[in-house]
Amino acid sequence: MLGKLLKYDYRSNLYYFLLMYAVFIGITFLARVSISMVDIDYPAFDNDVLSMMTVMGSVVMYFIGCGALMVLTYLMIAMRFYKNLMGNEGYLSFTLPVSYHSHLISKIISGVTLLIVSFVILALSGVILTAGTDMWGYPMVSFAERLFEAVKLYNPFIAILYVLNGLVSVIQMVLVIYFSICVGQLVSKHRVLAAIGIYIGTNIVLGMISALGSTIFISLLDGSYGSTLYFTVTNLASILFKTAVAAGGYIGSYCILKHRLNLE
Repeated sequence: MLGKLLKYDYRSNLYYFLLMYAVFIGITFLARVSISMVDIDYPAFDNDVLSMMTVMGSVVMYFIGCGALMVLTYLMIAMRFYKNLMGNEGYLSFTLPVSYHSHLISKIISGVTLLIVSFVILALSGVILTAGTDMWGYPMVSFAERLFEAVKLYNPFIAILYVLNGLVSVIQMVLVIYFSICVGQLVSKHRVLAAIGIYIGTNIVLGMISALGSTIFISLLDGSYGSTLYFTVTNLASILFKTAVAAGGYIGSYCILKHRLNLE
């Protein structure tokens, strides 16, 4: 049944996400074409002021698109969860022969997948924008070489920890969104505003704890230890912290869905 829930979630989001990705890639191509016209000395761009304005406008448009892509991704993930489990669809969803765990796991998997796809689209857009330019030459090659040498020098295990840390971070992001929505629906009025407030407050608290933890680790590992140990310990601590936050978000969301659900 979990597979059917996932299929339904993906189908419900497919049109909106494909449209959003198409618009964003279109903006990226427009920005790339504008930059290319300046690079190839297109006659219309002989004026230095016009060239500079074109490049600056293209870059600004691209970065606005990047911000909009991520904000809309978060919003659509949140709206899908709220609409399907807290809104009118919730009456139908909870009449299905499916456990609360299955509903929650389905939303987590779909949310994490869509968030990762958005990150990939963001990275792809960066390649499209910079390919063939000076940024794609020596700086990118140098960065790739340094990254490879760092992994080779320190320990491939650290690279695995970074990847795992990134994955756990995405799961935590999604669960914080879901937990905030679940807590927000406990309020009788202005549930959406309550959820937004809880989300912001939760992230502020998590940010403060993370900053405090980073300060403590930096003071404890003051350079007297090797780089391998430093990166290993900090990554493991980050993974454990984010896993604990994600677990807390899951348990809290599950308990509210099962025992305190108040559908509109």
